[in-house]
Amino acid sequence: MILVVSSPHDVHARVVADRLRRRGKPVAILDMSTLAADEFLSYPIGRAGIAPRITAADGRVVDFGAVEAIWYRRFHEVAIPPDVGDADDRAFVRHEWQDALNGIFLGLKCRSINPLLGQLAATKPRQLELARRTGLRVPETLITNDPDRLEGFLERHRGRVVHKAMSAPANHFVDTRRWADADRTALPDLPLAPTIFQEEITGPSDVRVTVVGGQVFAARIDTAEGRSDLDSRLDLDAPCHPHALPPEVRERLLGLMRALGLRFGTVDLKITEQGEHVFFEVNPQGQFLYIEILTGLGISAAMAGLLAGDQRRS
Repeated sequence: MILVVSSPHDVHARVVADRLRRRGKPVAILDMSTLAADEFLSYPIGRAGIAPRITAADGRVVDFGAVEAIWYRRFHEVAIPPDVGDADDRAFVRHEWQDALNGIFLGLKCRSINPLLGQLAATKPRQLELARRTGLRVPETLITNDPDRLEGFLERHRGRVVHKAMSAPANHFVDTRRWADADRTALPDLPLAPTIFQEEITGPSDVRVTVVGGQVFAARIDTAEGRSDLDSRLDLDAPCHPHALPPEVRERLLGLMRALGLRFGTVDLKITEQGEHVFFEVNPQGQFLYIEILTGLGISAAMAGLLAGDQRRS
């Protein structure tokens, strides 16, 4: 059985699951949000080993001993029943579920897209450092909560700076923004948390790269012709078509994925006026169907193949 951890309403999970079923592979989608209300966990540990399983109220069973591959597509917090009103009780229930599931997930001996430890290691600061080491160009970056250090960075780059969060709250979209003088009003709050500041990289196009095992799918998004030249995720109307990556960029991206311990990820690049590809970040749980729809690239089929075991470990 192939297990996809996500919501049954997640179109990415559904498309890949459908492709797997057409290949004759049994698939289950595990929705973590419903565990505390509708499902029962049994996790015996003894001389015969472990045999965890989850049984849904409708009789469906997820037998973790039968899982040959798992795709951690999207994690959702366990939804606590409304009759559990005390905040400490709600936190306790959520943490107990999370610890039990982490024990199961970390103990699985199967293909994993992506390994949990790899996802935890793939923080933006680590990505930027490893990308630099592999030979990819990265923007000059300052991660700080110190307003004085930020002032020096802004002066050095004559204010042509963008800022972004290191993470996003669950189910929230956080975009990249240009620095503006009006942002100075928020500087008193900067000490609360580190923020990523980078030199602004300009150019006619973004490139969205989806790495699936050893396969690399690249799409060029002509942001200069669209509504948002800063963050292509904000403009799905910009022209988008398949893109041939320079061989050295392709190999460096594969090297970065290996260094991060990831087998899947969506990578954001910018093409400068000089034609150089600049690395921004890789998302271990990134979206790819919109790229597939716009370009015809066979990304979901490749993901199904990776889960089914078509690719040897890259």
